[in-house]
Amino acid sequence: MEIVKWIGMGFGGVVAAVFCLFVYAFVRMAFVKQFTEMALLKDKTFRVLSPGVRVSESAHQLAPLEYEYAPGAGAVAAAESLLLRPDGLLEADESRFDGDPRKGVLALADPKKDAAWILSESRIYLREGDRIGRELVNFGGTPFTGFGYVAGLSEDWFLVAGDSGAHKYPETMLWQVSRENFETRLLEKNPYFTFSRPPKTFTPSGFEGVLLAIYRGVVSYGFGGDCSRPRYSILRAYTPAYPDGIDLARFSFKAGTIVDVQYQDGTLQVIGDPSRPGAAGKDRRPPRVWNLEMPAELLGSAGQRNAIEAVVAD
Repeated sequence: MEIVKWIGMGFGGVVAAVFCLFVYAFVRMAFVKQFTEMALLKDKTFRVLSPGVRVSESAHQLAPLEYEYAPGAGAVAAAESLLLRPDGLLEADESRFDGDPRKGVLALADPKKDAAWILSESRIYLREGDRIGRELVNFGGTPFTGFGYVAGLSEDWFLVAGDSGAHKYPETMLWQVSRENFETRLLEKNPYFTFSRPPKTFTPSGFEGVLLAIYRGVVSYGFGGDCSRPRYSILRAYTPAYPDGIDLARFSFKAGTIVDVQYQDGTLQVIGDPSRPGAAGKDRRPPRVWNLEMPAELLGSAGQRNAIEAVVAD
């Protein structure tokens, strides 16, 4: 009888645990918006990532931005989608039917060499007019298998969002790839969904270089539809002093998702949109405007950077 008693108590404990788990899951789903807002309170509004960078907020009277505001000023175009026929001819992308022998590829210009490439699976080929040319490189599944989102970045680098070949299950990461020798450098292990909000580039008037907004992580207010936003926006700069790029600052979602960057009198004006997605059921919020000041050594030439670093070393 004692054994039966203990079995009954154990079974009752399991049932109670399952019930509590069910209640917890239900509460999390029913109040997902509230839990998300509570989690955001713990995030730092911004974090400086490079020495000498200073960030401050500007007061303004701007109205809320349009939904998915994307001015596009200075944005570098993404790669062009094409179809590759079995005989090597390239055609404009269009709807395909089941069994269509053509496969989707991406075309990307190389401004330094006045040439174009075709990216297919994990290989890059030279483009020769309306045909695919010789193979230039085969990544062979390392560091990524195939090409997801691809876009131009600067004269030295382009962007690739691809599934890491080092993991058993698909795990998309963001890389920058050298136009010179196809060297790869990992930029972000946990990018926001690049198919809905890919990284965004800016070349504001007066700024010598390219700015890149990398979107990291996710905050969710529901399930399906317009329910999420990036948790963080990282602003990265490619300048004459740092052609390989350098991270300047990270802004949380409550600081606003970076949607635009302007440049005036040596200061970057970063526009962040803190509006919640449609699933949150709230009115759109005015943007937050951040002033980001960069030290001269981040903007100057590579020669100036080396001289400054030599002085610091002495």
